[in-house]
Amino acid sequence: MSLPDQIKNLIRAGKKDGYILRADLNKCISSFSETDQNYITNTIEGFKIQIVESVRDYDELKYLSGKDAIDFLQSLTDGKYSAFKNEDEKS
Repeated sequence: MSLPDQIKNLIRAGKKDGYILRADLNKCISSFSETDQNYITNTIEGFKIQIVESVRDYDELKYLSGKDAIDFLQSLTDGKYSAFKNEDEKS
């Protein structure tokens, strides 16, 4: 498999899993110049794929935003606070 195809497959897996292990990424891009490595790394992070040292470092909430973030934060409350509710929902 060609190097560009390996990188594409790594990115596809990263989109599915939410992360790419740094060791796997380094294995694919080690032959590139530092500038190209930085470009690839920044592009991957731009896709909201985390580059982590180990699976334990993956934070599934890192890119949570909008309604999903509000729903998640609301699920953490005991229901006594309405900071994340619309005015229509407060009554």
